[in-house]
Amino acid sequence: MDWVAYRPLFARVTAHLSIIALVLTAVFLGSAQSAGKVLGAETTFRPAFSPVSTPSPSPQAIAWRPSPPIVLSRQAQIHTVYPDRPRTTVITYTVQPGDTIFGIAQKFGLTPHTIYWANSDVLHDNPHLLWPGMVLNILPVNGVYHTVEAGETVASIAEKYNVDPEVIYNEWNDLERGQPLEPGMKLVIPGGTREFLVWQLPKYSNLRGAAAVGSGVCALPSIGLRGNGWFIWPTDGRRISGWTFHDPRNPPHAGIDIGLRTGDPVYAADNGVVAYAGWNDWGYGYLIVLDHGNGFQTYYAHLSAIWVVCGQSVYQGTPIGAGGSTGRSTGPHLHFEIRYEGAPQDPLYYLP
Repeated sequence: MDWVAYRPLFARVTAHLSIIALVLTAVFLGSAQSAGKVLGAETTFRPAFSPVSTPSPSPQAIAWRPSPPIVLSRQAQIHTVYPDRPRTTVITYTVQPGDTIFGIAQKFGLTPHTIYWANSDVLHDNPHLLWPGMVLNILPVNGVYHTVEAGETVASIAEKYNVDPEVIYNEWNDLERGQPLEPGMKLVIPGGTREFLVWQLPKYSNLRGAAAVGSGVCALPSIGLRGNGWFIWPTDGRRISGWTFHDPRNPPHAGIDIGLRTGDPVYAADNGVVAYAGWNDWGYGYLIVLDHGNGFQTYYAHLSAIWVVCGQSVYQGTPIGAGGSTGRSTGPHLHFEIRYEGAPQDPLYYLP
C-alpha cells in the first residue's frame, strides 16, 4: 500500500468527520439546554444518586433530569346547564305593574301578535285593556289560541287562520285525526294569523237628528258638511310622542300618538259631522269621532274637554276639544286615527 498516495484522501475524510462530530455535539448540547427550560425555567441538573457517605460526584456522574411537565386537568362541574327546550303546554302569566304586551312577548320569546291572539277574550286586540292582575295565556309557539265553536271543523279553522290543516294535529292539542271537534275545545294553531279587531262606531242609519244614542254615540243628521278628501294635522305640533300606526311594540295600535300639553286645542282634520262625543270605555277616554261623509272617519282620543255636540257640522281646522290624558293613557297626548269604511289607515300617509 502506497501510504503517500492515499494520505491526501485520508486527510480529507478525517477533516469531514471532525466537522460532522462538532456539528452533532453542538446540536446535542443545544437540545439539552432547550429541554431544560419549562415555561421560562432554567435547566435543572440533579444528581442521579448521592449517598451520604460519598463525596460530591464528579461532573461525569451528574445526570440531567427535566423539570416535571405542567398538566392541565378539567375540574368537575357540579351544576349542569341544560339547553332551553320548547314548552309542551300552554301556561299562564299574571300581568304585573309596568308590563307591556311587547315586554311580555320578549319574556317568553313570542311575538306581540301571539300575545293578543292567545287572549282575545280578555284583550280584544286592544292595547288599552292590558291591566295588572290580568291572567294571560302564554302559548309554547307563535300562533293563535282558538276556542272551538259549534259546527267548526279542522278544515274551516285552518282556513280561518291561513294554515295547513295538518298543523292542527300537533303535540299541544289533544286531538286525533278523524276525531270530531267539541265546542269549547282549546286548540293551539302554530303559525296562525288573523286581522286585528278594532272598536267600531255603531251605525244608526235609520235615526235622524242630533240626539245622542247611548254613551257618546250620535244619530247623524240628514244634512251635514262633507269632507274635502284631504287632511291637516289635528294639533299645532307634529311630534310623535308614543306608538305609531301598527307599532311593532304594539301591532293593534290603530293610530298615532301626537305629543301635546293638557288643554292644548285639537282641530278637525277635515270637514265633517260629529258622530261620537263623550266617554268611551274601550280605553279612549273622552273621544270625538267625525264622519266626513265620504267613507272616512277621524278619531280624537284621550281628550280633557269636548267643545262640540252630537250631529254638529264642523269645518276643517275648527277647534273641537282640548288635549289630555283620559282613559288608558300614560301621559298627555292625542291618539289620532283615520279610518276608511271602518278600516284603520296609517295617518302619516294622509297628513301633509
